[in-house]
Amino acid sequence: MVKLTPQAPALVNFDFTDIANGTGYEYYYPIQARDSVGITYNLTAQSDYSDEVKIATNLSNSPNDIDYDLTPFVIPRTVNGKVLLSIPVDVQATITPTLVAELYRWDGTTETKIGSTMTYDTQLTTAGKMIYMTMDVDNELIPVGQTLRLRIQVTNVNGNFHYYGIDPANRTDAILELTTQTKLSIPYKLDS
Repeated sequence: MVKLTPQAPALVNFDFTDIANGTGYEYYYPIQARDSVGITYNLTAQSDYSDEVKIATNLSNSPNDIDYDLTPFVIPRTVNGKVLLSIPVDVQATITPTLVAELYRWDGTTETKIGSTMTYDTQLTTAGKMIYMTMDVDNELIPVGQTLRLRIQVTNVNGNFHYYGIDPANRTDAILELTTQTKLSIPYKLDS
């Protein structure tokens, strides 16, 4: 007969605020990758170095519409609560670009928008600025094999450039003086 030795139970730590709210935030950063095939845009939870530190938009490439994708989920997750997005921006001259951010559930073929659209269309001057936007998402299940997609679209019908940061490692840049790191905060529902 084999005698089994009792083991200590697993210890899991949660922030009190997470438990009280029933959600826990996870943080993702838009990043650009380059390989032999070309350029891809992703979301990463790590502070990796992006191929480029910023995205530039002007009259020649406006609207600039980029999808940043997370890797497919291996367990189902439910997004529930206030999604937070902070984006560093700068411009060459005083302009009024429109920056739109949307969140999607994506299965590799079909996009399903979750939550509201975040829009920023206030005049920017040549001083760097942080844009902070919020979006409410109500109990959106992301099944196994699907992913989250952040779409950032900048419309700038001016000849001068608008820039926003995409470097999780937050390297310095002569144009984006505040930071080069854009941060997406996703509230996942905690299992009870």
